[in-house]
Amino acid sequence: MRRVAIALSLLLAAGTARAGVEDTYGLGPRAMALGGSYAARPGDFAAAYYNPGGLVPGGAREERGGFFQLSLAYLYAVPSLYVTGADGGELETPPVPTSTGVVLGSRFSVGQPFDLDGLNMGLSVYVPEHLFRWTIRPDDDVQWALLTDRTQVVSANASLGLRVTSWLSIGAGLRVMFDVQTLTRGRVTSIEYDEETGKVRTHTELGTDAQVFGRVAPLAGVLVTPVDELRLGLTYRHESYVDDWGDTRIRDVPILSNMGYTHRFAHYFEPTQVTLAAGADVTPELDVSLDVTWARWSRALSTNQNAQNSPVWGDTWTPAAGARWRANQALSLLGGYRFQKSPLGNFGGPSNLLDNDRHVVSLGLESELERWLVPGLDATANLALEQILLVERSETKDYRRFESDAALEKNPGYPSYVYGGRVTAISFGLEAKW
Repeated sequence: MRRVAIALSLLLAAGTARAGVEDTYGLGPRAMALGGSYAARPGDFAAAYYNPGGLVPGGAREERGGFFQLSLAYLYAVPSLYVTGADGGELETPPVPTSTGVVLGSRFSVGQPFDLDGLNMGLSVYVPEHLFRWTIRPDDDVQWALLTDRTQVVSANASLGLRVTSWLSIGAGLRVMFDVQTLTRGRVTSIEYDEETGKVRTHTELGTDAQVFGRVAPLAGVLVTPVDELRLGLTYRHESYVDDWGDTRIRDVPILSNMGYTHRFAHYFEPTQVTLAAGADVTPELDVSLDVTWARWSRALSTNQNAQNSPVWGDTWTPAAGARWRANQALSLLGGYRFQKSPLGNFGGPSNLLDNDRHVVSLGLESELERWLVPGLDATANLALEQILLVERSETKDYRRFESDAALEKNPGYPSYVYGGRVTAISFGLEAKW
């Protein structure tokens, strides 16, 4: 993988921004089932990302400490995508991997040992099946820009929440991603010359040393509970990205003696986000929520860490809504919807980065295991299904954006194409409190 990345860097591969599992599918089955509408839904570990103030519920939901919540969930998501050329044939694209991973979360009181009520901590960790898996390709390749790597990166959130008054909770935390530094050293051991073809073949010994470093981005949130049936949330999350950097040095190269180069890529980029949210208990059995998130995609980084500063990248607004209905004391039904506007405009030039507007529809079940299994067992089972529908989109090449007719006709996306598809995801998990 490293050799491929290094080789492609010579082609000045310009990549794209990425976003994480939290905004793609949801941090755990409950957040997925509610469409990611979670900044005004306090009371579990996912608040560590969606709104740290929600780690400490206000109003009549006060918790006096002495508790520990643990959650474990599994995620599986399968894409079904298409890119159709002007001739009606399918265009070849790099494969978009299946997303498989585990979400581990916890919420617990840290104020109890200090006799301080209303001070809680939340933790979450997402671990994909393949650690540190990503791809780098020239941006004129036809490729799914915001789907390929976005859920293939380890991420963690750690936040503290404090109840200032019965109606006001505040919180702050860190989102932690992981960088990789790769140092490659080698030497040419032998050279073979083919007189018939004129080709030169070299044999090289390579050694690689890789180290992992953490990169943090701050996040903060406020939860206001003016009355028990109403909650208002505000969250700020700072932009974050993941590096892969290092250098390569090869000695005993014919004629050149020694050669080398340095590489640095930003594989994962998540923009600064601000979320406004409201949640309400409509009846004792039904609660609803609504979130609106602004994302500063206009500052997206390319793979080589250059800010795009291009009109084709634009800021987005994402509305999300969720509802939960308690059918009985043991079972609740959940549903959600989210519309994610693509930050990418129509290029018309050499670039062939694929991305669509998305309708995200989700359903879920939540069961109190105490009612079914062991009395006194404070545990919940969760199941969520999500369908991400990619709105069909077209790309038509503009000859004015190319240096020559030859460059236009050699472009992999010439003269035009249509693309879309869907992603189906499932998540299930268990949550216990003691």
